[in-house]
Amino acid sequence: MNQILSMQSNMDDKNNNTNNIKNQRQAKNYKQYNNKANINSILRVFSIFIILFGLALIGNSVYAIMTSTPEQKDTLNITTENVGAEAIIRVTGQRPIQKLTYRWGQDEEEVVNGDGTVQLEVTLQIPTGNNILNMTVTDYYGNTQDFQKQYINESDDQEKPSIQIPTQRGNLLNVVVTDNSEIAYITYKWDDGEETRIDMDANQEDKTRLETSIEVTKEGESILTITAVDNDGNRQTYTTPVIGSNKPTFTVNTDGNTLIVNAKDNQGLSKISITVDGETQEADATSLKEVEATTELEPGTHTITIIVTNINGLSTEQSYTATL
Repeated sequence: MNQILSMQSNMDDKNNNTNNIKNQRQAKNYKQYNNKANINSILRVFSIFIILFGLALIGNSVYAIMTSTPEQKDTLNITTENVGAEAIIRVTGQRPIQKLTYRWGQDEEEVVNGDGTVQLEVTLQIPTGNNILNMTVTDYYGNTQDFQKQYINESDDQEKPSIQIPTQRGNLLNVVVTDNSEIAYITYKWDDGEETRIDMDANQEDKTRLETSIEVTKEGESILTITAVDNDGNRQTYTTPVIGSNKPTFTVNTDGNTLIVNAKDNQGLSKISITVDGETQEADATSLKEVEATTELEPGTHTITIIVTNINGLSTEQSYTATL
């Protein structure tokens, strides 16, 4: 009986050991499962973080590319010249210049647009006293180049030159410029064309007066702009419309006692004046481009003067003696 009980007790012990082993294995497996789950969660979070970091990095890279300074750069050449109280700034590049920004000392900035040119020239009036000119040139690609220069203007002269065109002789304009101080130069241009510069003659004794002639080379109305600058940098600009034209032409014939004048002008005629022995007759041409005018002559010798005027005020005159 005791043996049976002993065997039963041993069997119970074995069963208990077996159950303990199973429980330990289950606990160990559960712990391993929990560890794997935690690792997977950490990996997922870390993966999401890596993805978000990569997207942010790509976004910053794209923004940096879009906002970065252009790699291309034009070679700019900046030179300066002093004429009296004027500073002449010249900028040249291989590609069109965007703009020139400048200011005197702490004054407000002024902007001069390049307007598609590769050669930009700006003339500035130097203020009285000691001045610092600050400039920034922007090239075709958006790059900027700074430039600074000191200018001293000790003159107190503020009077501008005077410009007059007293006469027009045919297609020549007589231009007279006067000033209380020495004149440096004048420039002129037709409409929006290029400027032509005329400097004061260094050998001229009176440099307060500059007189020159400008040829009118274009027919019809054009706008003439003249700018005069004295040695103190004072500047005056004069703009006026000018009529350019060739002088009218005419021929003279006789038919019996009739004097016949045939006049022509490609812009239009204004009048024809025929003077015979001091007596004048005028024919109104009424803007026609070709007109015939006649007058009767008495037999004998006559002194005749014919003047034909076009609508631009230019005239052709001829005098001669005729005998019938």
